Amino acid sequence: MEDKLQVLDLFAGAGGLSHGFEQTNEFKVKIAVEINTNARLTYERNHPDAKLLKDITKIDYKNKDGVLLEDFSDIDVIIGGPPCQGFSNANRQKNTLISSNNQLVKEYIRAIEEIMPKAFVMENVKSIVSDKHKFFLSTDYEKELEDLNIVPTIEKIKIGTLKKYTEEFIAFLWSAYQQEKQEIDLSRYLIDIAVLSKFNSLLRSVKNHSNNEIFDFFNKETNKKYFEKLLSNNWDKIHKEFWDNSYEQNWNLLGITLRDILKNNEYNFHEFTLLLEDIIEAQKVINKISEIIYYKIILDDIKIDNNNVEVHIKSFNVFKYIRAKLSSLGYVLNDEDNQIFNAASFGVPQERRRLILIGVLKDKLVGESVKIPVPLFDKKEDFYKIHDAIGDLEKLEPTTNVTEDEISRISPITGNRLNQYLINNSNIVYNHVRTESREMAQKRFKALTSGQNFHDLDESLKSTYSDHSRTQNTIYKRLDYNQPSDTVVNVRKSMWIHPKLNRAISIREAARLQSFPDTYQFYGTKDSQYQQVGNAVPPLMARFVAESILESLGIDIKEKIKDILQLQKVFQ
Repeated sequence: MEDKLQVLDLFAGAGGLSHGFEQTNEFKVKIAVEINTNARLTYERNHPDAKLLKDITKIDYKNKDGVLLEDFSDIDVIIGGPPCQGFSNANRQKNTLISSNNQLVKEYIRAIEEIMPKAFVMENVKSIVSDKHKFFLSTDYEKELEDLNIVPTIEKIKIGTLKKYTEEFIAFLWSAYQQEKQEIDLSRYLIDIAVLSKFNSLLRSVKNHSNNEIFDFFNKETNKKYFEKLLSNNWDKIHKEFWDNSYEQNWNLLGITLRDILKNNEYNFHEFTLLLEDIIEAQKVINKISEIIYYKIILDDIKIDNNNVEVHIKSFNVFKYIRAKLSSLGYVLNDEDNQIFNAASFGVPQERRRLILIGVLKDKLVGESVKIPVPLFDKKEDFYKIHDAIGDLEKLEPTTNVTEDEISRISPITGNRLNQYLINNSNIVYNHVRTESREMAQKRFKALTSGQNFHDLDESLKSTYSDHSRTQNTIYKRLDYNQPSDTVVNVRKSMWIHPKLNRAISIREAARLQSFPDTYQFYGTKDSQYQQVGNAVPPLMARFVAESILESLGIDIKEKIKDILQLQKVFQ
C-alpha cells in the first residue's frame, strides 16, 4: 500500500474516477471530498479506507505557517470534475447573474496550487472550452490575468426590463456600486426570495392579459391563503427600506390592488399587470447588482436601452484561464487537440464525450509530453454495444423496491470480455431496481421500437406534455441492443426503455452502461441512485486515464486494461 500513489478525489460523487484509478492497483485514494448525502454513502461503502470530507470550501490544506497538513502532505495525484457553469443565456433568464458553482472551479485550482501534486486529472463537459463558459472579471482576478497574459472582453448583459424608475434607478445603483467599500447593503431594498417567487408565479398566470387567469390563480386555496396572510400581517414589513418615494408609492399601490382582487372589487387589470411586472423587474435588477458587488465584479457601465437594463462587464474564458493558470504552476498539459475523449473508444458501451485535462509536473514527467489514453477502438462499428453490457440481464426481472436489490445471477454472455469485466466474478446482481411506470408510460413503452423516442409517438400519447415539441430526443428513448447508448444521464427522468422489454432501464443496467462492475453497489433513494450513476465518470474510462498518468510518471503497469478487453468480443 505504501508504494501506491496517494490520491485526493475532489467532487468525488459516487466514486467513478476513484474506482477506475484503484483498478490499476497502483493508486490508493487517501481522501475524497463529496457534499451530496447519498453519493457520500455510496462512496463510503465502496471505498471504506478513504477519509471522506464534505465541504471543499472549508478545507484547509496548510497550517498558519504555510506548511501542508499531515493529511495532504503525501498526496501524489489530485483527480476530480468540478462543476463549471460560467454564465450562459440560461443563467441570464434567472434571478441570479452568477452561478455559485463558479467558485468550485477555483476550489479545485486552489487544491492543486497549495498541494502541488505530481499530477492531476480534471474531467468536465466538453463545452467548457466554448465561449459560453466565462467568468466575470473581479478585483481578485485583475492582477492574475495580467500576469497570465489573458485579455478580458466586454460583455453587455441584460439584467432586467424597466418602464419606470429609469434615470433615478440607474443613479441609485451606480451610487451603491461606487460606495461598495463603505458597505452599502442592497439587501435592505430586496424582498424575500419566497415572496418574489410568488409574484413571479402570479405574473406568469396573467401574462396573456386575461382577468380569468388572475381569478384562477387566487381560486387555488394555497395562493389565496398565502396572499391574505401577506397582506394582513406582513405587507409593511416585507421591505426594510425603499430606494425612492415613487417605488414606495407603487409598492403600496400593489398592496391595495391585491386586496381589491381578493375581495372581488373593481381594479384596472392592465395597470396592475404593468405595476407587478415593474416591481418584479426592479427587484431582479437590484439583486443582480448586489451580486456584482458581493463577488467584487468590475462594473464598467450601467445603461438603459429600449427599457432594457444592461450592465457592461469584462469577462474571460474559463478554460483558457484554467490552462494558463495550471501551466504557470509548472504543469505540462495534454494539448488542446487531444483533450476531448469519447468513452466508447475506450470500451465503455456509451457515446459520452468529455473533456479530460491531464497535468504532470515538468520535473516528474518522463519524456517531453503528457501521455494520453490510447483508444481501444478507432471505428464506431467496433464499439461495444448495449447488448454486450446488459444482454445477460434481460431474463432477470428487476424489482421496484430499492430495499430489495439483491438478485441471484442467471448466466453471463459467453466469451464477451466486456460482460465478464462488468460481472466481475459476482454471483449477485445488486441495484437491479427499476422505476414504477404508470399506465400512460406503459402505453408509450409498447408503442416505441428500438431507437425511437418521444417524438415518434402518436399525438394521442403526447398529451401530458404542455409543449412536446421542445422535448429532447433522449426522452422515452428505446435503446437499441446493436448500438452504444447515448450519454447516460438520470435515465429515470429521461424514461429510457429497455431494448426489448416494455419497462424502464434499471439502476444496474444504467450502471453497466457507465461501466460500473456489479460488485460496485449504490445506496440511497431510488432516484438518487439513478442520479449518482448518471453523474459519474465511467470507471473504465477513468482506468485508461489512470494508466496514462502512470506512463507519464514512468511507472510500469502490471496489467493494462486493453489486454483485459482486447478485441475478442461476441455479438449476439
